[in-house]
Amino acid sequence: MVDFTEEETQALPAVMRALAPEMERIGWDRTLGQLTQNDMHRLIVTTVEAFRAEMAEIASQSEIPF
Repeated sequence: MVDFTEEETQALPAVMRALAPEMERIGWDRTLGQLTQNDMHRLIVTTVEAFRAEMAEIASQSEIPF
């Protein structure tokens, strides 16, 4: 596993908040092996989109280092 940067670590709560509604829809008691291809796709897309959006927000609030 790769170590996250400080900014990446800060983005994780936003990703978890974005995933919670999807997990409610799927059901918290289902294992990954029980998920449909569509469910997995939705989880991955939700994760990536939330992470990108939060990283962009974090970057917009920080100083440019040059």
